[in-house]
Amino acid sequence: MTICEVRQAADRHTVESWQRREPALPAVAVLGIGPVADRLAEAAQALVADGAALRLMADPEYLVVLGEEAALPWVDGARYLGWDGNALTLTTHQVLPAADLWREGALAAADADPASLVIVLPDQVLIAAGVEAGIEIPAPAAQTS
Repeated sequence: MTICEVRQAADRHTVESWQRREPALPAVAVLGIGPVADRLAEAAQALVADGAALRLMADPEYLVVLGEEAALPWVDGARYLGWDGNALTLTTHQVLPAADLWREGALAAADADPASLVIVLPDQVLIAAGVEAGIEIPAPAAQTS
């Protein structure tokens, strides 16, 4: 599995703004980068050993743990993510323009598989491609307006 970073969407616009989201999105994933990924891996492995149903996607710098909110590990410095359309983004903030637009732009810029998991963050967009067989990425919940 590879997680690649896209600094700008294909149209070369920057993220216009992030605003507080009320209520917060339900957490369905947690992201650790660098040393936080190491601590997150330890916490996730302990939970899995205790029977938690978690899915992990990792590369040398990033770790994404997917699962039900109550089962996710809680680690200082980790970023908790929820579904905003078909992209994962911060649970507590909303990006403008919409996360799906950033997803589409990042996939086009990286010439990535449209089925890839995309994470939209204030300073970067991550694309998780080449997910190994047996690791399922949970689909976003149906949106209600």
